[in-house]
Amino acid sequence: MEENFQSETERLSYIVAITGASGAIFGFSLLKALINHSYFVYLIISKAGFKVIKDELRMFVNLDTSGNLINLSDKIKDEIVNKFEIYNDRFAFLDEMFLEAKIASGSAKQVKGMVIIPCSMGSVSRIACGNSGNLIERASDVMLKERKKLIICPRETPFNDIHLKNMLSLTNSGAVILPPIPAFYNKPQSIDDVISFITGKILDNLGVENDIYMRWKGYD
Repeated sequence: MEENFQSETERLSYIVAITGASGAIFGFSLLKALINHSYFVYLIISKAGFKVIKDELRMFVNLDTSGNLINLSDKIKDEIVNKFEIYNDRFAFLDEMFLEAKIASGSAKQVKGMVIIPCSMGSVSRIACGNSGNLIERASDVMLKERKKLIICPRETPFNDIHLKNMLSLTNSGAVILPPIPAFYNKPQSIDDVISFITGKILDNLGVENDIYMRWKGYD
């Protein structure tokens, strides 16, 4: 059912960032779920993230995503819209180096939170150290300083002590560390079931009501 959306500056929104770690499909699943729940989404994909997406999902293979992406933003959005069947006007794609974006400031009051999925260990490290070298890192810093929800979904295994220290530092600063670890009590029958479980867990942590995965009901 089509909705009459408010202007972009008035819409309650979330930021979804995809970095250069395996599992980009989780990020797109969350993008679609938030849009389906009537939120506007600011999507950021790192340069390394594009490389992973091209390899894992065979998307953007005909686009040169190594440089400035301003002139490619419409083509990037069109490919996402066509592959995941979502509305073009319910998300904005932002270049990771667009540090002048409104979401780089705490003044963007309509932004409720941010999820980085998947999140590379390099991104974890830079965010934990307060290094705002790109829009993903700066927006994360804004979430922490404004005491808004920041969910980080690290995609690495095993973790070394540096990884763990950085994630503990982020937890102490208010972030939620939510690794994309599947459950099997729901007896998943497909990869989509596994992806939906993680997406549902993220929505739960954002406070977004959903029924896209089977919850544990306990034993009789």
